[in-house]
Amino acid sequence: MRRAVVTLAALALVAGCATPYRPPPITEPTPEGALFSVPEEPVQAGDAPDCDPRYSLPPSTVRPRLDRLKVGVSQSTPRLSFRNPRTGEFEGFEIALVMEVAKALFGAQAKERVVFVTVPFSEGVRRLNDGTIDLFAQSMTTTCKRATEIAYSSDYLDTGQTMLVRAGSPYHRVEDLRGKRVCSGASTVSVDHVRQLEVGLVPVVAAVTSDCLLMLEQNQTEAVSSDENILIGLKEMSGDTRMLPGTTPPPGGGKCAWNIHPVCSWFSDEPHGFAFRKKDTQLLRFTNHVLDELRADGRWKRIHDAWLPEHPDKGPPPAHYLKNATAWPY
Repeated sequence: MRRAVVTLAALALVAGCATPYRPPPITEPTPEGALFSVPEEPVQAGDAPDCDPRYSLPPSTVRPRLDRLKVGVSQSTPRLSFRNPRTGEFEGFEIALVMEVAKALFGAQAKERVVFVTVPFSEGVRRLNDGTIDLFAQSMTTTCKRATEIAYSSDYLDTGQTMLVRAGSPYHRVEDLRGKRVCSGASTVSVDHVRQLEVGLVPVVAAVTSDCLLMLEQNQTEAVSSDENILIGLKEMSGDTRMLPGTTPPPGGGKCAWNIHPVCSWFSDEPHGFAFRKKDTQLLRFTNHVLDELRADGRWKRIHDAWLPEHPDKGPPPAHYLKNATAWPY
């Protein structure tokens, strides 16, 4: 018995002298699908020389016969297309525009007959063409490269690409990011533009652009580069960020959207259109008809002012139509 007591006392002494418990370090994992080494080939090739990607098919008042409208959206892009965590409902500028199309199609049954399907941006074209969705509404820049596979509505928002950085970072110009990692969403033209600025930026790709914000907060990248309408929403998610002013002229011969933005802070011209299967010309043309009405009667402006009041575009972009636009210039 005495020996047992001595043994217990010795164990207690050892325990008392042991190193205090320390919790394991908390790691900051990289979001799934992120790439720190981006292939040299651009994700999206540039537009064909004689192509104007703003052209779409002429509008038509003929209502397509649909039982429901399946729309590919994002659930994590604030101000544009996101799921409200309190209500579970999809909201945003693009959601509101799509609902106007749905009201024109289905009247009072619009809400019941629209099916929102969350689709990663990189899968938008494939999900259109395999029939998962009928319309893709995720801030897609209209390009002639993409128009070889899908068809676009008329331009519903003129915007341009810029940068989001941490509020306390030392960066004031794009050139200040030379040699630094700049993150963009997968399959976006933003990746191309980051590379084409020719100021020595290091492109990084995340599965979705909102993952770039997480990587910025974790110091895995120094900036997020995307269209300003998208960055406005990301900035709202993280108050410790700020927009990076542009330069004049843009570095590396980049394009300043002088006709759209009053200050040269956009280094690309990004017309946005809803995407459709090439064969769904009736739905596309009816959507163009609805967009024309929204421009004309002030609804576009009311929706814009509700969701993107600080976005510095010049109002509803004019529509451009061409009879064979879905095949232009191919």
